[in-house]
Amino acid sequence: MVGKHPSPPGFLLAVALAWFAAAIGALVILHAGWKLIPVVVFAGIGLLYLRGAMNSYLRRPGPPEKK
Repeated sequence: MVGKHPSPPGFLLAVALAWFAAAIGALVILHAGWKLIPVVVFAGIGLLYLRGAMNSYLRRPGPPEKK
C-alpha cells in the first residue's frame, strides 16, 4: 500500500542525481537566453528528491534493542 513505508533512500538519491545531471546538461546544451529557468527548475526538483532521500534515511528504524 502507498504510504506504509518510506521509499528506499538509494533510489531517491539516484533520482536526485539524475535531475542534477539534467540541470547540468541544460546549462551546457541550451543556448537561449532563458536557459537559466530550466536549470533552476531541474536543480530544484533534484533538491526535493535529495531532501526526500535524507528524510527516508533518517526515518529508517535502527537495529533492534537487545534484552
